[in-house]
Amino acid sequence: MARRIHKRLFKIADELVALRQEETQVSAELDYHRSINDDVQRDAVVSGANMDRLEASSTAKDVERFVKRLHQISVRREKLESKRASLLRRL
Repeated sequence: MARRIHKRLFKIADELVALRQEETQVSAELDYHRSINDDVQRDAVVSGANMDRLEASSTAKDVERFVKRLHQISVRREKLESKRASLLRRL
């Protein structure tokens, strides 16, 4: 039984490492898209052109998508950490 718990712990550890790497990448992309979105939103307000407003909507959706993914990663990481703690108590 302990061997099975060890295997599960190693699998969780691998998943946590992968999530941390993905979180780092998504966070960097979010920063980039937020910067672009800030510029585009400003341009849309200043110019008022229809194309600028469409682009502003698109970049805002990109930012939302990355924020949502970061939240999903956080939730998954919390679940894995909870499961890991439970398994460690059983050892």
